[in-house]
Parts: sequence; structure tokens; C-alpha cells
Amino acid sequence: MQVAGTEDGIKGPQATFSACIGAAFIMLHPTKYAAMLAENMKKHDATGWLVNTGWSGGSYGSGKRIKLAYTWKIIDGIHSGKLLEANYTKTEIFGLEIPTEIEGVPSKILDPANTVSYYK
Repeated sequence: MQVAGTEDGIKGPQATFSACIGAAFIMLHPTKYAAMLAENMKKHDATGWLVNTGWSGGSYGSGKRIKLAYTWKIIDGIHSGKLLEANYTKTEIFGLEIPTEIEGVPSKILDPANTVSYYK
């Protein structure tokens, strides 16, 4: 996120994209690091969770922040093990598995494609 006052010409918050945190400092292509992560997760039988705690439904001004109460419910589901038993859908491009429901969290926000009008 770029914020007004940190760069010339920026008048308000603007979303930015980086293939990975610290992209300016990595030596290999991001997909190489992704493959290394996947290999180590398999080797050590690790489970990983990607939790959106940022914007949903569009960029700044049209979207909204994920409510902290929803983030807590998701994290509670991870810690309790309930999400390991949940039903999931799989995204086409990245193969991410998204739970279809989490108690106390609107199902619509679980899959970002359901929250942004240009996906429909």
C-alpha cells in the first residue's frame, strides 16, 4: 500500500502488488521460492493458512477492510482444528483451497472472487 506523503504525486492510499514481501531483495524468481516452500511443507507435513486481513470487495474507496471479528473467527477455526475438517472449493489458477463456510463469518467473503463485481 502506498500512502499519501510517502511518494511524490500520491494523494491518497493506492494498492500496490509485489510478487512476494521483500521482492527487491530476492535473488530467485518468486515461483522458485514457492516451490521450495511447498517442498519443505510436504517434507515436514506442515499445514499453511493464507488469511486475508486486508481489503475485500475492491480497492480503497470501493472495498472494505475485513472485519477484525471475522479474522478472529478464522484464526479460532485454525487453532481449534475445525478448519481441517471443513469443506473446501479449489481455485482454478493457484489451486488454493477455500473453506465454503466458517461459523460466524459470511461465506461470501471467504472467496475474494465473490466480493468483487468485475469477477461476475
